[in-house]
Amino acid sequence: MEIIPKKAALGAEVFGIDATKPISVANKQALMDAWHEHLVLLFRGQDLDAQQQIDFAQTFGELGMPAQGLLGLGKKPSQPKELPETISCISNIKHNGKAIGNLGNLEAMWHTDSSFVDRPPSASILHSKEIPPQGGNTSFLNMYTALDEMPGFLRQKIEIVKCRHSQVHSSNGVKRPEFAEVTDISQAPGPEHPFIRTHPESKRQCLFLGRRLNSFIPGMTSAESEEILDEIWAYTIQDKFVWSHEWEVGDILVWDNRCTMHHRSAFDDNHRRLMFKVQIMGEVPV
Repeated sequence: MEIIPKKAALGAEVFGIDATKPISVANKQALMDAWHEHLVLLFRGQDLDAQQQIDFAQTFGELGMPAQGLLGLGKKPSQPKELPETISCISNIKHNGKAIGNLGNLEAMWHTDSSFVDRPPSASILHSKEIPPQGGNTSFLNMYTALDEMPGFLRQKIEIVKCRHSQVHSSNGVKRPEFAEVTDISQAPGPEHPFIRTHPESKRQCLFLGRRLNSFIPGMTSAESEEILDEIWAYTIQDKFVWSHEWEVGDILVWDNRCTMHHRSAFDDNHRRLMFKVQIMGEVPV
C-alpha cells in the first residue's frame, strides 16, 4: 500500500488496496492514520457491490444511517429496492419519471453531511458507478486550517455561541417534503452545535458550520445572526483551504465529516450520474 498526498490543503490517494477484500490489521491502522492526517482518502479503480461497500466502510468505524434514517424518515420509497437502508443512492436517474436517488443534478452547496442531527456522522464513503462527461466534481474544505488561520476578531464572535442546524432542506437547497417551509430562520428545527469542536481522535479544534441555509445563532436577532454567519462563511470558503476531485468510474472517496465540508458542482441533467454512499456513526460535537 502507498499513500500519496495531494498538492492541496487536504486529501491523499491510496494505492495498492482492493476494497472488495478484507483489510489487514496493519493496513487498517495505516489507513486510519492517513485519514486523520489528510482528512479525505481517494481509492481509484474499485467495483464494490452493496455489501462490499458496507464492509469496507466499517474500516473507518461503526456503520451508521443515511440522512433519511437519521431523521427518522425511513428509506425513500423511490430508491432501488435492492439497496439496504444503510446505503443511500445519489443520482439524477429517473425511472418512470421518479428519481431513484437524492440530489439530482443541481449544485450541492458547501455542507457537512447530516449536521442536522444530534450525532452527525463521523465519515462518509461515496462510490461512483456512473459519471457525466463533465461537471459533478466534489470539492473539500480543510476546517482545521480554516480555524487555525481565522482572524482573532472573527473567532471571538463564535467561540462561546452555538449554531442551530436546520433540518428543512437538502444540501442542494430542495425542501424536504416532511418539513414546513421556513419563514422565520429563528424557528427552523434542528439541533444546536458549537462552531468550534474538538475532534475526538486528533484532539485538534476545527470549525463546524454544517450548511448555510437557515442556520441560526440562538440568542441573537435574525439580522445579527445573518450578519455574523455571512462573515464567517465568506472567510471560510476560500480556495486556499480546498481540494477538488474530478470523478472517474470506480472511485471511492472517504472523508471526515467532523473536520471537512464539501461541495458538488452541477452537471447536465441529460447525462447520468450514479453514486452510492455509506455513513459512519459519529459523536455529539463538543
